[in-house]
Amino acid sequence: MDKYKERVRQRVADILPELVALSDTIWSHPEYNFEEHHACAAMSEQLRRFGFQVETGVGGVATSVKGVYESGKPGPNIGIFGEFDAVPGMGHACGHNLMCAMAVGAGEALRSVLDELGGTVSVFGCPAEEGGGGKIIMLQNGAFAGLDVAMLLHSASDTVVQDISYSRTDVLVHFYGKKSHAATWPEEGVSALTPVLELFNTVNALRLEIADRGKILGVIRDGGEEPIYIPDHCSAEFTIRSFSMKDKLDLLDRFLKICQHLAEITNTRFSYEPVGLPYEDIRNNPVLEELLERNFTALGEQVKPRERELGIGCTDMGNVTHEIPGLQSYVLVVPETRGHTPEFEAAVGGPAGHKTIAVGSSAMAMTAVDILTDPSLLGRIRDAFAEMKARYER
Repeated sequence: MDKYKERVRQRVADILPELVALSDTIWSHPEYNFEEHHACAAMSEQLRRFGFQVETGVGGVATSVKGVYESGKPGPNIGIFGEFDAVPGMGHACGHNLMCAMAVGAGEALRSVLDELGGTVSVFGCPAEEGGGGKIIMLQNGAFAGLDVAMLLHSASDTVVQDISYSRTDVLVHFYGKKSHAATWPEEGVSALTPVLELFNTVNALRLEIADRGKILGVIRDGGEEPIYIPDHCSAEFTIRSFSMKDKLDLLDRFLKICQHLAEITNTRFSYEPVGLPYEDIRNNPVLEELLERNFTALGEQVKPRERELGIGCTDMGNVTHEIPGLQSYVLVVPETRGHTPEFEAAVGGPAGHKTIAVGSSAMAMTAVDILTDPSLLGRIRDAFAEMKARYER
């Protein structure tokens, strides 16, 4: 096993200039949700040069990438995921350019030993993580069918194998009343603003009761046209979040019931529409975390516990981990520098980011080598996944 790990590390070192060039060209051409045409082409071209069978537009997303190498021998199908969309208005302030390069690097390093070890490696370029839910669409359309594991490393300010993220659903709520002149004929109107204001008051009153089970946060999108008119339509957008998908769904159901009741008591009409796709909480596989931590340590990385300072958001990789044994973990670029900042954007486009590519590529490839050389590990991974499914379904 150590022999194969050393070989994948050496392969990463050999191809590092190509991986850096891939990362840099994506960093220099930031593209946003579902418009990642340059990144899609660059990643596809690099995978082809490495000998992968490459498809684009898989899973119903035009700018997605799937590169596959099959050894022709029995063995697990290892899924390695990368992202390449930018943060709207901030370029690559989340470091997805590095994540794409790490996925390609890990995939190629694994390919270089796969004919001996058996199995398959599948490398994915996943668009629109920043709010578009690219992986969710790909998952729903079967792009990840047949994978035994799914791994993704995210650029960060620390190296961390554990992760937490919110389960999130966003909705736009509408209330409809009757318009009238507020100063002259107010009795003829039915205000659509009244239930919106009462909705915020009710949600605020629930904060103590909801406590740490989740958050309901909102803003008014349409509060009417002019003060002199009683508005016949008003709307507000809310995000409902929890670290538990079950709690989030319970909160969402309660929220919508509140909206309906407020419409009834204010003599208005209520409707709602989803905003984007629901992102679910990350459920990292503990066996994969254990293997990755061991390989990070072997590479000289200091693995730290998951702390709030790393940031807590939402990721469409969470949806993947509900269906496939997987993980999203983090790898250090620069310490004490938060993502989604100009400072982090600069770091992921420079020498610190280039070093991260080598570390992340090697760590994922070494973890895959563990799985391919010890059949018992895949059994443990599957058992842990089944236990997770049973725990959350109770």
